[in-house]
Amino acid sequence: MVELNQLVLELESNLKSEGVKKEWKERRQSWVSDVAASVNLTYLAELLVEWQSNLQGKSVDIQWEERRNLWVEECLAASIVQEVSSLLLELETNINSEAMADEWQQNRDNWVQQMHKFNE
Repeated sequence: MVELNQLVLELESNLKSEGVKKEWKERRQSWVSDVAASVNLTYLAELLVEWQSNLQGKSVDIQWEERRNLWVEECLAASIVQEVSSLLLELETNINSEAMADEWQQNRDNWVQQMHKFNE
């Protein structure tokens, strides 16, 4: 599970600061600590929901608004690593590339490959 936590943090750290709401800047440091220390998939999924709720609207694809509420429900119901990793991957695919750091495009393929390992 530590590997999944690291992948969550890698994705979050590659989001440009203007891609998140102002309130996130105050919460971010403790959120990062919470993710790093999490040994509970349910809690990790809750932390994902929290981060997602702090994304600026312009940071996500327009169709995400339609999917978002169901995605949140699925996150809060997730109990196995395959579910959480699939939901994280889905979130990543809905974040606009302009909202991500320039180096993310170079690192993304490796990150996606690591995410798929959870579903093998």
